[in-house]
Order: sequence, then structure tokens, then C-alpha cells
Amino acid sequence: MIASFSLLTPLELNSLHSDLTLFLFPLGGLEQHGPCLPFGVKLLQAEEFAKALADDLQKKLPQWNFVLMPLLPLSVDSVTNRMAIQVRPHVVRDAVVDQCEHLKRLGYKNFAAVSSHLTPKQQTALEDASRIVSGKGWFSGKKAQLISVGGALIESKQVWESPLIALPREHGGEKDTGFMLRYSPALVQNQYLNLEDQPRPRASITRFFAFMNHEIDGYWGKPKLANPTHAEQDLLVEVSTIAQKMLPWLERGQGKKQFQSAYRYFPFNGSFFKAYVLATIFFIMMLLWALWSLKDVFEP
Repeated sequence: MIASFSLLTPLELNSLHSDLTLFLFPLGGLEQHGPCLPFGVKLLQAEEFAKALADDLQKKLPQWNFVLMPLLPLSVDSVTNRMAIQVRPHVVRDAVVDQCEHLKRLGYKNFAAVSSHLTPKQQTALEDASRIVSGKGWFSGKKAQLISVGGALIESKQVWESPLIALPREHGGEKDTGFMLRYSPALVQNQYLNLEDQPRPRASITRFFAFMNHEIDGYWGKPKLANPTHAEQDLLVEVSTIAQKMLPWLERGQGKKQFQSAYRYFPFNGSFFKAYVLATIFFIMMLLWALWSLKDVFEP
């Protein structure tokens, strides 16, 4: 069964087998995708991906239930950021953790985050959430498992090319425009047919500082080559790939590492990074204070 959590009644929720139910959390941010696409492209992509993933998994696991959670318009970072709405890392992490914890108390234990933003801090925040949810609860004592499906779509080469800033092959180009033409054509401005091809930017120190100053703008790719049929096929191929990797995880609890990206190797991306820095500064200050307080003891 595939259901929307918002439309379930308490009796219907309680009837779901706790071991054979997966909750899908779609997340997407708001950012510019060129002059002809709306800010909510990533929101729509996350929602459609989650629906298609549930459909694919239902065919492979007919005895399972798949529950689509309400769409969360949350993203830590974005591909372009001059015109984007972002939240702090702990907001994304805790939003997913808190919902999973409440569902854990009801006995459910299988969760998957579906983020359309395959960006460094977004993905790392979701992986931090996975570690929290997958740990044994202090009070409930119940174990659960959470994965971020986007981790299986992020190539290591892509990470090492630009480990702190997302740099996909296109942004607002053929694939994004084709997706919108397939699933929400009324939201695409016809001027996309006249847009010039734009090369993919290069990772550089200049681009890094521009990103930190919220100056990254525009699109790259070939919007005028957009094809809705090809976009749908690409989506279904990605969904099929993810679903196949999820099978051993759902059935035997194996293969979770496939959903972890190399972004986690860079501490600056972590949702706990600032907390670690503050804790370290506090520890050093307390140590210095203790040494200063004891200086009289060692003076002759």
C-alpha cells in the first residue's frame, strides 16, 4: 500500500505493520534555476522522486507499506545562492530526527529521506540525522534505521571536484527544464527555447568566495534541448537504481553504507561543526582558566 501520511486516520496508521512500513521524507529547497523556471523546481523534484520510488518499491515488495510524509521546504545549501532561501544545518537535521523519533515511539523503524538537493551540507545534515535516528533511543529503547537516498546518487568524483560547494553537471539546463515540462509544464516560461547554452563553471577559489558572499547566480547547461520524455526516463532510471540498492537494506538491514556520500569526510560540511568548534574553544578557555588559577600553587 502507498499512502499519504496527511490523509491517514489513526486507525489506518495503527493497522500498518511496523516492520513492513517505510516512511519517505521528501525535502527540497527554494532557489533560482534560470530565468524561465520557478523557484520550487527542487520541491517538485523531491516530491515526484519520492512518489516514483514508492511505486517502484511497491512492485518489488508488495507486502510492504510506503507512507509519503508531507514535503519539507528545507535546504541547508544550494547550487546558486544569490536568490535562494536556506536554513541552518541543524534545522534540516532536527526536522527529520524529530519526526522519526515520534514515529519510533509508535513502533515504526524504517525511514528514508529523499532530498533533491544533493549538496554538501544538505547531504551531511541528513547523514547526521541518520546516525541519531539509527541509534538506540534513551527512553524508547527502540532501534530504527534512516537513510538519505541521495547519498547513492552522489559520485565520489563529483565530491572531490568541489567538496564544499555543489557543482552539478547542469543547473536549470536540459534536465531541469525537461523535468518541469513533463510534470508542471504550465510553470515553464516559453523563453527557455531562446536561452543560450552556458558552460559549467569551474571550481576555483574565486567561485568559493563568491559562494560564501551569496553571489552565485544564473544557470548552466542547454535548456533549449529539454525533452519531457527523456526527463521522465532519466527520473525512472535513477529511481530504479535507488530501489534496487534499497532492497537488501529493507529486507535484511544491509548495505546502508551505499547511502553515505564522501561529503562527510569534510568537517566543515557537518551539522555539528559549529558545536564542535564552540566546545573546543570553551574547553581551551576553561583549561587556561584552570592553569591561571593554579599558578600561585607552583610559585615559590
